[in-house]
Amino acid sequence: MDRSEWLPVGTDVVSRKELKEYMVRNNHTGLIHFAVHIGAIVAVGTFLWLTPFAWWTIPVMFVQGAMIAFLYACMHECIHSSAFKTRRLNTIIGRIGAMIIMRPFLYSKYRHMAHHTFTQHPEGDPDQVAFPRNFREYFLHVSSYNIWHRMLGNLYFLSLGRFSEEEREFIPDNELRNVANEARLMVATYIVIAILSVWFQSWLAVYVWVLPRILGEPALRAVRMIEHTGMAESPNMLENTRTTHTNWFVRFFYWNMPYHAEHHLYPSVPFHALPRLHEEKVKEHLAEVAPGILYVHYKVLKRLLTAKNAAASNGSEARS
Repeated sequence: MDRSEWLPVGTDVVSRKELKEYMVRNNHTGLIHFAVHIGAIVAVGTFLWLTPFAWWTIPVMFVQGAMIAFLYACMHECIHSSAFKTRRLNTIIGRIGAMIIMRPFLYSKYRHMAHHTFTQHPEGDPDQVAFPRNFREYFLHVSSYNIWHRMLGNLYFLSLGRFSEEEREFIPDNELRNVANEARLMVATYIVIAILSVWFQSWLAVYVWVLPRILGEPALRAVRMIEHTGMAESPNMLENTRTTHTNWFVRFFYWNMPYHAEHHLYPSVPFHALPRLHEEKVKEHLAEVAPGILYVHYKVLKRLLTAKNAAASNGSEARS
């Protein structure tokens, strides 16, 4: 289907009048949530720094890294200006989260708007996580093997003011310089941190931020994969996006984004209202509400195994 025909379907399941009560925003809910999120990162980081390396250090680093990586959801909410009532606060907090996770805020904003406009469009959705063609692709994605090359390369080229054709499609021409300048500021900040670390001969930033950030990225990949992978390549948002029930840790630190179908249907609804919107208005209309993250990945792996067995069987028949 051509992009011009990719018009959203499904938003009429909740009337505008009913939706108003879910769209009420405030500053204090988001500030408290952000303070607890950052506080947990600081607390675990302090614990890591003050305790000697032991067998449990790596698992604790993973938890620390997952909390850091999940700041993506905080930045994401601020991109939509739904985390806080005031636009200025959304921008400030969003940029703080972006700096920590090493993803440019302004660039992510325009990229993400394209994702919402063309959700699951094979060519128009820059954030589509296509269904893996084989087990190798699946594990490369979940392990984040290719993600860091893309993220760091992205920062590098943006800071040079070099944009791909795809990026020029979703970034307005008058914002290209601002996007490049933001990337330059981020790169400069990281260089300053590196210089200070060397100057003071300190491994603090590496030990409590960089290493956990790397270890925690697969947690983010695993969660982001459940949002659309395997869903319909269709503009119908009741079918192209999946809501997944998760544990309290993921719900809190991922800012309720597992209620992803609700978010795509009504992106202006703040994160704290999504569970109520799901229960009261949306859940019976959705094509899929998954019982858990592992369940979705089990379905993906089972589908890959079925395809592999079918290919092997067809190959055997062809040779016989």
